[in-house]
Amino acid sequence: MNDDKTTPWIQQVRSLVSAEKVALKKHCVLRMRQRKISVHELKEAMAHAEIVEYYADDHPLPSALVLGFTSLERPLHAVVAMDQTDDMLWIITLYEPDAKMWGEQFNERRS
Repeated sequence: MNDDKTTPWIQQVRSLVSAEKVALKKHCVLRMRQRKISVHELKEAMAHAEIVEYYADDHPLPSALVLGFTSLERPLHAVVAMDQTDDMLWIITLYEPDAKMWGEQFNERRS
């Protein structure tokens, strides 16, 4: 979905991940533990993430559903929110997308 409008946004997401300016919501930490997703995998996937759905008007912060792959090609979806005032990326939740609900590339919902 990256287009002229969202390209700067995803570039900033990648930059914040690279700079380790990332905070995990408590919900995300619990889900990562349940789903056996490591912080290392999160960093790998977010380093090259692409926007699947962008929610510019989300409150209190603009957010997006992003897709990235680990070095072992494990697909991961993350709902992220960007706090540009504090220069921080919030990871709301993280999960491995279900192939029954998502297309082959995990970037389009099945109808």
